[in-house]
Amino acid sequence: MSKALARFIVLLVIVFTGIAGYQITTLEFDYEFEHFFPSEDTSLDFYLEYNEKFATDVDFVLLALKNDDGIFDKEFLLKAKSLREELLTVDEVKRIISPFDAKDYAIGPFGPIAISLLHPEDESRYNADSTRIYKFQKEVGSLFSEDAKSISMVIEIEPNLSKVETDTVYFKLKEVLDRYEFDQMHTAGKVIGQAYYIDQIKYEFTLFFILAVLLVVLILSLVYRSIWGVVVPLLIVVLSVIWSLGLMGLIGKPIDIMTALLPLILFVVGISDVIHLLSRYFEEIRNGLSKDSAIRISYKQVGMATFLTSLTTALGFLTLLTSGIRPVRELGIYAAIGVFIAFILAFSLLPSILALNPVPKLAYKEPSSLFWNKLVRKMFLFSMRNQTTVLVVSLIVVIVSAIGISNIKVDNYLLEDVGPDDPMRKSFMYFEENFAGARPFELFVSVKDSSSNMFDRAVVKDLQRIDSYLKDEYEVGFLLSPLNVLRTANQALSGGHDTAYVVPTSESRYNSVLRLVSRIQKRPEFNALLANEFREGRFTGKMSDLGGLQTKKMNEELVAHFDKFPLETIDFRLTGMALLIDKNNETLSMNMMSGLIFALLVVAIIMGVLFKSLRMALITLIPNVLPLMVIGGFMGLTGIDLKVSTSIIFGIAFGIAVDDSIHYLSKFKLELSKGRSVIWALRRTSISTGKAILLTSLILCSGFLTLSSSSFTSTHYVGLLISITLAVAVVADLILLPVLLRKIYKK
Repeated sequence: MSKALARFIVLLVIVFTGIAGYQITTLEFDYEFEHFFPSEDTSLDFYLEYNEKFATDVDFVLLALKNDDGIFDKEFLLKAKSLREELLTVDEVKRIISPFDAKDYAIGPFGPIAISLLHPEDESRYNADSTRIYKFQKEVGSLFSEDAKSISMVIEIEPNLSKVETDTVYFKLKEVLDRYEFDQMHTAGKVIGQAYYIDQIKYEFTLFFILAVLLVVLILSLVYRSIWGVVVPLLIVVLSVIWSLGLMGLIGKPIDIMTALLPLILFVVGISDVIHLLSRYFEEIRNGLSKDSAIRISYKQVGMATFLTSLTTALGFLTLLTSGIRPVRELGIYAAIGVFIAFILAFSLLPSILALNPVPKLAYKEPSSLFWNKLVRKMFLFSMRNQTTVLVVSLIVVIVSAIGISNIKVDNYLLEDVGPDDPMRKSFMYFEENFAGARPFELFVSVKDSSSNMFDRAVVKDLQRIDSYLKDEYEVGFLLSPLNVLRTANQALSGGHDTAYVVPTSESRYNSVLRLVSRIQKRPEFNALLANEFREGRFTGKMSDLGGLQTKKMNEELVAHFDKFPLETIDFRLTGMALLIDKNNETLSMNMMSGLIFALLVVAIIMGVLFKSLRMALITLIPNVLPLMVIGGFMGLTGIDLKVSTSIIFGIAFGIAVDDSIHYLSKFKLELSKGRSVIWALRRTSISTGKAILLTSLILCSGFLTLSSSSFTSTHYVGLLISITLAVAVVADLILLPVLLRKIYKK
């Protein structure tokens, strides 16, 4: 490369870096729950239509207030009531359902009269209020806890708010809540979770990038013991990250929980190309070549292998395109682009730097060569002297891994991304333990005969069958449906008596209830529970988050029950945000496995074409499928479920791990082409390429391992499992692969 061309490339890189740096300043952070719903799915379309007809099932905030001395305390109740009234002043709050809003009704001379369940200002009525509330249990588990020490409120928010508007609501609510003190205060809901996730994403985005830089600096310093050996590789990967993030800023793609991993991924993956190229460059310099010749030979011999490793790594990330979740697909796209940006810089800026600067002193001394040479030589000698042992142990590992894989379950929980000690998780669990739960439940019902409606007697009987099943078998709490309208009307006609909160059985009484219902049908409760001229309705409630696997089983049992004992007048369909998340998790996990199989086939074809040998294609796969089996077995044996976060690991890990095999096999092929014997070619390959493989694997494993300290469970598993996969892969490439090649090449 001429110095004029090198200077032009450096200038071009500076210009592009300036543009990218400016675009980074426009990046925003985002976490929209809706983005994790499956796109182009009939269930999603139905859910969106359902939300148009009724209120959404996610636009609310749950608030729990605890008083250690019990809720029937005047100071506590008055303070809680004051908080409720202040929350209503927030513009985006539609209404609040609280113990202070819970009322029974009685018909007076001038219409319905509201009868409050709770009288916070009058202590003399506390005993009567307590007896009434806990005797009839109508609101216990929803607005009142079983132990009578906590109350809850449902704060309904204006639906379909933008991220900016949602953030505004969060800060308004937080400002109000921060002015009050209770023995315990807990919140849950989309508004709370979204704001919390964004704060955590910002924190971890910065933390892991800094950790990655420090880690790479430390390892390069230990290996090269030279400022040049640290600065140059670091410069290449930092620029690749800047360019990738700048591209995101230019396109307007915000950083979410998935793309927050991008800087660290590109940092540790991008360093691989640089180290392999520099290792070969330094080796050619020590062999006596001039600087220009060393650059040319290095890129000629390592160039194709480096291109293939970039291709396979990008292919691993592109397996994420099989996902129906937008953030997962976008991580795959931008990571693949980032890999090739790192490749472009390694093949343009790096040779320019080498051409414009004198050969660094470390090229001649390689201070750490003795350690690396000893290590890779020992690994090579061990594999050659223990070939049968290596194969037998590998077979045992495969068998044990297969047993573990058979135990993997596809399961997920709503808040599985935060640890058990996380404050938001503790608040979520508080609702699980003291109230009906925080997981939304939604079921759509519609009449089969369009001439009837939800209040026809035959239809009501079927609604009551569903209601009984959901309460007794499914254990849904805080359950609301068209039946609540009839029960409330009957109670009002009975002077507000709690025992009358039922659907009347006599014909005359039922007709009286219908007449009252027709008079009050303009009330907002009707719009929340009924639609399409009362021909469609909704069962909505809260339940414990038992996990996607258990919930799926319960859903199947519900459907099977009504298949066996059919409903004569209505059809029903399960829906809701939680159901979509469960379904999405299951389909994504299967899609990721399909994507991985595709990646395996493509890599096999590439290596088969490169080596013009089917057996070489198969040889490439064996040391790379083995680590995936090990990680699958590890998941099954340790109880790690297959879910969105863990299913994406396989394709990514394979794309990265196969790089070592490609570098090893490319060097092996080169040595064979020089007329070397098989054993000599293997020895030379292990000692030469093995050093670079060990160093890049060390950086990769350490880099991904830092992610295991994340407060997000998904990020934690990405870091831990990919690190284990890469560690197993380097052992397979430097011990198992030479044995396999020795068995194939007998001469």
